[in-house]
Amino acid sequence: MDPGTITAFLAIGSIIFIGFFGNAIFNKFRIPDVLILVLLGMIIGPDLLGTRFGLVTTEILDSINQFKDIFLSAALVIILFDGGLSLDIRHVWESMKFSVFLAGMNFILLAAAVSISLHYIMGIDFLVALTLGSILGGTTGAVVIPIARKMRIKERTKTMLIMESVMTDVLVIVATLSLISVIKLDEFSIWAIIRELSVKFLVGGIVGFAAGVAWLFVLEKLRNQPLSYMITVAALFMVAGFVELGPLNSSGAVAALAFGLAMGNRKFVKKRLTSLSLTALTDEYIHYFHTEITFFVRTFFFVYLGLSFGFGTFKAEHLVVGLFIIALAVVARKFTANCAFKWGDLTCSEGKAVFAMMPRGLAAAVLATLPATQLAGLEVWTDDLPSLFLNTTLIVILGTTVLATILSFLTERDIDKKQTKDLRTRLMDDVEQSDLKPDYE
Repeated sequence: MDPGTITAFLAIGSIIFIGFFGNAIFNKFRIPDVLILVLLGMIIGPDLLGTRFGLVTTEILDSINQFKDIFLSAALVIILFDGGLSLDIRHVWESMKFSVFLAGMNFILLAAAVSISLHYIMGIDFLVALTLGSILGGTTGAVVIPIARKMRIKERTKTMLIMESVMTDVLVIVATLSLISVIKLDEFSIWAIIRELSVKFLVGGIVGFAAGVAWLFVLEKLRNQPLSYMITVAALFMVAGFVELGPLNSSGAVAALAFGLAMGNRKFVKKRLTSLSLTALTDEYIHYFHTEITFFVRTFFFVYLGLSFGFGTFKAEHLVVGLFIIALAVVARKFTANCAFKWGDLTCSEGKAVFAMMPRGLAAAVLATLPATQLAGLEVWTDDLPSLFLNTTLIVILGTTVLATILSFLTERDIDKKQTKDLRTRLMDDVEQSDLKPDYE
């Protein structure tokens, strides 16, 4: 093997090892591994150690970036499918209205605050500023799902956070693409956006769920065949790709979640839709298999986010704007979390968990470079905006991920303290009760 291939092998193996130990640290100390992986990507990137030690040079990163959209889309599909496998369909239904509220309110508040601030403070065209607000307006399932699934909160609350992240991933994409079209064509239609969102969610969800139900029966027939579970990955990508084609033109991400939701709720499907046998082994093997795949994909996804952090192009202005948007995101999230706490019958710890789940990620990373290619040459798109959009987005992704990491850790610590206090109280009550019992000796 040539030296470059040897270096790549060593780097890939090291990343997987670090991802494994990061996951072990999360399980033991409740410190999410997201930040560890992002920092690893920054360290081995071109601006720090990458060029010096031949790890990830600028040329290598440029080659990787050519396949960025494919890689990030595949990562989103796999992570959302894994998230769907872990959801209870009853909890999805119960938490739906609060998920819609969290997704919509948080998106509207942050997008409006960013657009108004950048328009009046920096003089950026309002619709262009609104496009940046839209890109950063939603949480990401790539970060929320792994953290929320392992937090010790009610399953209904976990489901609410996961569903919110899925909705905002789609909402961010649709709203951003619509705004870019409005800027290019100077035509705006709120009904067109509503229709587009309805198609993305309804068609993608229905097709994905129906395909998941059908695939349960296929797996039943293939139960004793070798590689029968590997072919599930093929079916997943085919469903996600199919719903994106015309005339459906829906969301592969939503279809992937619904596909996993159907397969993860075998008992519900059997009880409500069929009397045919569907064995429990289907759930067990698929969960195990896709947990391994998801670990691999999400590990490299977070490392890639770190690699994308190009220190050489940053300006003080980008840092200030990024920190300002992070502050706006915290305020918007606090407001929506308080509303969910008051109206959603949540405990104090669950309210803190909702507040913590504010990270931006995959959709924002994909969309940050899109305006530069779509709006180039227009009068409203000035020369300084491409670097502002990209660098600000990366700062917000990293900053909100750090905040989510810290706040989720503090929430877990509060849960530990509450459980210890409750246990001590029960023990004291037991002692008092035993002292009050009469002595019949």
